[in-house]
Amino acid sequence: MSMIFNALAPFRSHIIAMVGVLAVCGIGAAIIAWQHIQAQNRTIEAKDARIGDLVSVNNRWAAWAAQQQKLRDLEQRNTRLLQDQLAAIEQASAAQSEQLRELEASNAEVKELLGRRLPADLRRVLEQR
Repeated sequence: MSMIFNALAPFRSHIIAMVGVLAVCGIGAAIIAWQHIQAQNRTIEAKDARIGDLVSVNNRWAAWAAQQQKLRDLEQRNTRLLQDQLAAIEQASAAQSEQLRELEASNAEVKELLGRRLPADLRRVLEQR
């Protein structure tokens, strides 16, 4: 071992300088790596915050979409109910229209009968009362 030290003795100052330069470079590299890691951490934090915001927006959008779908379902249900009620009203109207025609026909019959002269025997019975 001493032979190695004796052989390197003339280069001793150069070796010490190289070790110093390597130490300084190592410290510089460690500082640069630490700064790079800190920058990545800040980027990750920013992305996490952005993802959290997007999740919140997505949840609100999903709630809004569910509410819109619920409103569409209610509107469709109301439309069906209104159509059913309209059909019932139309049926009732048709039945009432038919009853009105029947009443008009019987009214015309009654008017015709009232327009005739009463038979003599019926007139006597009505006068006696």
